[in-house]
Amino acid sequence: MAWVTRLRPGGTLLLVEGRWREAGQSGVPYVDGAESLPWHGGVPTDDLARAVRPVAADLRIEPLSGDDDLWGGSVADERHALIARI
Repeated sequence: MAWVTRLRPGGTLLLVEGRWREAGQSGVPYVDGAESLPWHGGVPTDDLARAVRPVAADLRIEPLSGDDDLWGGSVADERHALIARI
């Protein structure tokens, strides 16, 4: 997790993640080479929390899927914000 080294001790990490378009539902990767990325189809809440928890002093997840104003309309896929103090 190279991005953690870019934060000061006690710094805050904010990640907005999810399973966009239900992990490639369209069958087309969002960018060339995406299929080689570890979480190319998006990352479920539990997997992201599990990856960050070892380096976090405090961690919380805020669900974002149900807030239509954030996305300009209703979304059916999983979207969340992870906020962690490192």
